[in-house]
Amino acid sequence: MKKYILLDIDGVMVPANSWKPPDLDADGFYRFSPVASDQLQWLLVKTAATIILTTSHRTRYSSLQWTEILRRRISAVKDVFTLDDVFNPTSTFHDPTGAVKGSEETGSPLKVHPLFVDSRLVDVAKWAEQFGSYDYVIIDDDSSLNLLAPGVKKHWVKTAPGIGLNDLAAATALEILTFGGK
Repeated sequence: MKKYILLDIDGVMVPANSWKPPDLDADGFYRFSPVASDQLQWLLVKTAATIILTTSHRTRYSSLQWTEILRRRISAVKDVFTLDDVFNPTSTFHDPTGAVKGSEETGSPLKVHPLFVDSRLVDVAKWAEQFGSYDYVIIDDDSSLNLLAPGVKKHWVKTAPGIGLNDLAAATALEILTFGGK
């Protein structure tokens, strides 16, 4: 079965330290932590997962540009999409059955508190509602994800913002992708 990594950037691939602005790489985007890059490489080699970017930076570049940026940093990267691609009916995002997915209704409307409309929490919950039958892991430092439904939350690996994706977080992500939610 196809596997997906719903990936944040700040606090996962780039440590979020408020006292220090992130360094830029040669392509003009933030430099990834070497540890986080190594751990994502390891996870992708083990799983061949597709990356779905959940980061607030996802609209800065097209999916093709994101794929190039991530491949320059992590050689095992194959496919990169953004949540916007997934919910755009004209997108090239395909689910594992080969059907193009867009923003069709699933029959069970998401109940959202007004404070969280257009938030990472809502975006991830909508993705899980539509694609949650597939193997997936959410790697993110956003504490609002604590409000995810229990069945979705068990797929979440919460990283420490100042540390990011380390060996423990990557091992937990592999376990979730291999055996389902914890």
